[in-house]
Amino acid sequence: MSEDISIIMAIYNHENTLAEAIESALMQVMPYKSVIYCLNDASTDRSGEIASSYEKKYPDRVKVYTSPENLGSGKKSFLYHRPPVKGRYWCLLAGDDYWTSSDKLRQQIGFLDSHLDYVGCSCNTIMKNEVTGDESIIEPSRNTWNLFDLILLNHKYAQYVHTTSIIWRNIYSDNDTFLPPGFKKEYAHGDVMLSHMMLDSGGKMKNIPEVMSCYRVTGKGVWTSKSQNKQENINKSLKKYIYRSLPFKYKVYLYLELVWRNSGKLKKLFPGPVNE
Repeated sequence: MSEDISIIMAIYNHENTLAEAIESALMQVMPYKSVIYCLNDASTDRSGEIASSYEKKYPDRVKVYTSPENLGSGKKSFLYHRPPVKGRYWCLLAGDDYWTSSDKLRQQIGFLDSHLDYVGCSCNTIMKNEVTGDESIIEPSRNTWNLFDLILLNHKYAQYVHTTSIIWRNIYSDNDTFLPPGFKKEYAHGDVMLSHMMLDSGGKMKNIPEVMSCYRVTGKGVWTSKSQNKQENINKSLKKYIYRSLPFKYKVYLYLELVWRNSGKLKKLFPGPVNE
């Protein structure tokens, strides 16, 4: 493989933040090689020019792909350009977000290299609302979980981590894209569903309880530009789509949840939540 970690950056009209996003990836201090795939979704500002200037300066580390017309979402851009993600690991870093620690990837790759039963590693994220000026920290209730925790204990633990914070093991490298096969389906969208599908493999997620990434709320993003009413409607349908995407065995576990919880034999046969 030509790189240890592939950084996929969705870009659309990010001229005011793009340089900081790219610089935060380039500043990583680690014994690993990274390649940044900048997917410019037909920006109408200087984003393309900025990305190209980095490609000229760092031809081995920055690759730029430009859509002929605006596709409207990161997912569509990923599937259209199909960047040659060759790293052992991959991650998403939008053009309006950035990493706050030069040690982020070293810590995460180091953990995953020595813990093969984990498929992903995240960190805490600072959320900066540039519309209101407010700041908050996105952090999970527990620092280790699997898919069972997400679907069986979602009433008990908050296990959300922002996309900016996660790196994933490249377990679908034999496919024509780094994304899980199910994520190509029309109904599949968003970082929550992507996390569920990556954990379908049976691997666990590890969170490093340290703020090492920043999520900007600019009011112009694909999500933050939507009205509150539209966001609520999307969130209401999310559970239905997540259930639809689950492999059959997980649907069976949901159906037999009470039996499973009270059966020592079933617990020996089938793995359950990490945080039970």
